[in-house]
Amino acid sequence: MQNLILILLISTLFSRSEAISTEVPEHYLITNFILSRYNKGLIPKRLQNESIKVSFSMELYQIIQVNEPQQFLMLNAWIVERWVDNLLGWDPEEFSNVTEIMIPYDNLWIPDTTLYNSLVMDDHDTRRLLNAKLTTRGKDKGALVELLYPTIYKLSCLLDLRFFPFDVQTCKLTFGSWTFDNTLIDYFPHNVTHAIGITNCIDNEGWTVLRTTVERHVNHYDCCPNNYTLLEFHLNIQRKPLYYVINLTTPTSIITLISIVGFFSSSSINDLREEKITLGITTLLSMSILIFMVSDKMPSTSSFIPLIGWFYTCMILLISFSTLAASMVIYVQKQGILGKPPCRKTMRWARLVARCVRMEMPLLMKQAYAQKAREDKLRRAQEGRKQSLWHRVYKLAKDQAQMRKVTRTHWWNSRICRMRITRPFQTLSTQVPLWPRHVKISRSAQNEYVR
Repeated sequence: MQNLILILLISTLFSRSEAISTEVPEHYLITNFILSRYNKGLIPKRLQNESIKVSFSMELYQIIQVNEPQQFLMLNAWIVERWVDNLLGWDPEEFSNVTEIMIPYDNLWIPDTTLYNSLVMDDHDTRRLLNAKLTTRGKDKGALVELLYPTIYKLSCLLDLRFFPFDVQTCKLTFGSWTFDNTLIDYFPHNVTHAIGITNCIDNEGWTVLRTTVERHVNHYDCCPNNYTLLEFHLNIQRKPLYYVINLTTPTSIITLISIVGFFSSSSINDLREEKITLGITTLLSMSILIFMVSDKMPSTSSFIPLIGWFYTCMILLISFSTLAASMVIYVQKQGILGKPPCRKTMRWARLVARCVRMEMPLLMKQAYAQKAREDKLRRAQEGRKQSLWHRVYKLAKDQAQMRKVTRTHWWNSRICRMRITRPFQTLSTQVPLWPRHVKISRSAQNEYVR
């Protein structure tokens, strides 16, 4: 009896396993049912005057790169496209109330949605990951198709770096059908308020997403009679300036401040401060290195000049001016040390500049200029004083005493000398003024005065 019961149980189990093995899953049956009369190469529309309305949405996952010199943006995004396929649909009651299935994308018709401003057109790596989600709307009512796929877009983006590194950029992503006009495919944004989702976006070290917007445009082209619908997404991103402030702006400000302070530093008492020239040249070299670092971030364009470019230009001009001014100051100071102060006009100009920049004249220069001023004053006083007759008589008497030793031996022995003695006295009364009686003047002195 027990053996009979065991045989019956074994036979029952084998019969059930065979029944389970012969059962076909419902999604297999649904797929065979909807694809048996479906052509994926044709647009799924029943009426001639209706269009496929595609709802488009995008979720930003990561900003990979913002390339300023080459003017492009690379980002990772998730795309969701939704439309109603009127040729796909089934009755859930006939298939165990199954309303959703997933099938590969290459078994269905999908819209040729294209990013118009993309720099890379190869999307094979993205397409191989696609699967479409079908949700039936009832028998003969079609099905809602949801196509979800990740993608990496490399698109052109005109960057306005006028206020670098405190700039805000706006990049456009233009989506639309490449071959179908709006009588066949019409695009609509899925969410106008939140055009691009940023909930799951990974933080970027250099940029922050401010806001996103979307606009729907209907454009007409000369090549085609009908219009084309485009969705234009705007992605506003702001640069994080901390890195550039610490590594570019702050060092430049410190270098410029050191150069200015070195220019205003006073000269030493016993020597010249020629280190001012060395300091100016060194700061100019440092500025050139910083400019080289900034130029790698800037695009090669002449349409605008970045604000940081103006900043570096002004700093270089300021340092150059301070270096030239220091050279002039050293030159003037050196002339003062050598006892050759510049002319009065130069000193007047130097005093004016010193008064404007609140600087004092070096001590050695003050002393040299004061000594020069005293000498000029004494010389002008001597030149302006009129020489009297008595002064000239005294000078002649002094000269006569010096000349007596030289002319005593040869003057009276030669005949020519006697003629020179007699000739001047013939006109002496008309040429020589009268001397006082107590002053004895020799004839040689009188002749010398007449000459």
